[in-house]
Amino acid sequence: MDKKSLKNTIKDMPLSLPMGVAALGTAASIWFANKRVHALCGMIWLGVSAVHTWQHYKKVRQDAAKVVNKMGLMDVLNLPKSKLDLFVRSVEVSSYIPGRVRLYSKALIGNKAKCQQVLEYLHGVGELDEVKVNEVTGSILILYTPQILRANKELIRVEEYIKTHVRR
Repeated sequence: MDKKSLKNTIKDMPLSLPMGVAALGTAASIWFANKRVHALCGMIWLGVSAVHTWQHYKKVRQDAAKVVNKMGLMDVLNLPKSKLDLFVRSVEVSSYIPGRVRLYSKALIGNKAKCQQVLEYLHGVGELDEVKVNEVTGSILILYTPQILRANKELIRVEEYIKTHVRR
């Protein structure tokens, strides 16, 4: 049997009966107080469950995404949602006034290539009016029109992060 045939056989195999037997065995082993049988049945149940999840990974992935979106886990955990959001979290926010932000990064000091990379990336954000990167100080100055920036939901989130993390 070749690898593809084995994969299709596993993918099409009904696993509800083995999962049920392993679950009953795990529960029964508690009743009879047999640790070895309990561990064995538990491992079988875990293995069959993992294969079952693999069989339906697309559905599991869709369901997990729905739960994350419905519960707003990304917002609760305040995790970055975009490359720009992640970038802003990697630098120090020195000052913020709506329309003007100054960021600092020690990684930019004396690193011409990194400064150019940051400049090119930020120039790609259409809502920003002007971006200046200073290789000597590691400073990034961003000028923008607040009303234009706030038309983009992603950038609203970034601006909110900046407001709450500005160095005082």
